[in-house]
Amino acid sequence: MTVSWPLFLAMCLAGYLSGSIPSGVMISKLAGVDDIMSLGSGNTGATNVFRVLGPKYAFPVLAIDILKGALPACFALNSLDMGKAGALAVGVCAILGHNWSVFLRFRGGKGVATTAGAAIVVFPKLLGVAFIVFLVTVAVSRYVSLGSMLGVWAAFAYSLFPEFTTLDRWAVFGLAAVVTYRHRANIQRLLSGTELKIRFGQKGEAG
Repeated sequence: MTVSWPLFLAMCLAGYLSGSIPSGVMISKLAGVDDIMSLGSGNTGATNVFRVLGPKYAFPVLAIDILKGALPACFALNSLDMGKAGALAVGVCAILGHNWSVFLRFRGGKGVATTAGAAIVVFPKLLGVAFIVFLVTVAVSRYVSLGSMLGVWAAFAYSLFPEFTTLDRWAVFGLAAVVTYRHRANIQRLLSGTELKIRFGQKGEAG
């Protein structure tokens, strides 16, 4: 990574601020919901917006959350020649911004979509594995939280193959650990049988 420390730190800050954009809150307000964090699961991400408002509003939230991770990492990699490690650092900062947004008093989402956005740039193969596991898990169980967690850990398992470096493995392990930590309440609900399932019908349907 041939880049000055001031530029590196500036890009990390830009990544964090990009991730901090509260897309779920903003789009929900356009739909007439003042505080999406007081409804459903209390999360700002696309899954909760889907439950409360339906796909019309959830898909834009999902797209923006992915871009929040992808665009800063892509710019760092391709425009600033910061290398894979630099792009990864900027992407991680975007994930941290999404999870602990400065605009939401350091609250936020669970970081799955923004992690996917950063992975598009840095770990496209691992993202492919995670996405397949996610889709299969959600299709079978209807639990988005379970699909998200199994997806990131499947990506970590694949990172153990020789084509990936030790840095890659530690980075993916860290990302998977953060996603799992942000889902700790979901884990408790999964164990108790009270976790909400996603239903692809009318808005607000969950069971």
